[in-house]
Amino acid sequence: MSAVDNDPANINFLSQNSFRFAIKRLPNINYFCQAVSLPAISIGAIETPTPLAFIPRPGDRITYEPLVITFRVDENLQNYLEIQKWIEGMGHPEDLAQTTRIARQIRDEQVGLRPVGTMVNFVSDGVLTILTSNKNVNKVVFFRDCFPINLTELTFNSMNTTIEYLEASVTFRYRRYEVEE
Repeated sequence: MSAVDNDPANINFLSQNSFRFAIKRLPNINYFCQAVSLPAISIGAIETPTPLAFIPRPGDRITYEPLVITFRVDENLQNYLEIQKWIEGMGHPEDLAQTTRIARQIRDEQVGLRPVGTMVNFVSDGVLTILTSNKNVNKVVFFRDCFPINLTELTFNSMNTTIEYLEASVTFRYRRYEVEE
């Protein structure tokens, strides 16, 4: 077999703007999504001692880095506030009853979520669809049991002479992600 026979079947490059992102619990984010980072994944190494040196072996714990999404904020702040409500519901900042109230509101707004009163009610699955250069579906990345851990601030500035639309970023933790054809 020569080096000429080793050419890849697809020589097209992956475009950074050929994607769609959707998360079940955040319908107002899906349309306004501007950027998504496919998180890094790593596995630790275990150093096995020998009389002469330590020999590295593959570890047994996979670590997934957080998922970060950047989105444009809509004029009514719906997409921003639905994330804020989600975070407040998990953290119950005023009292424990606030968690139940927010979970009921979310249940009424979103069909098909798990029963109120369980912590799993505060997670949602996300899907990153990666497109080909012809805008066809290439790969689908499923993020399982996502929940937000950080929502950036919004900075209003009256000194700008041009119109700049506000963007925010939300950071999610999740159980794992899977890439499918």
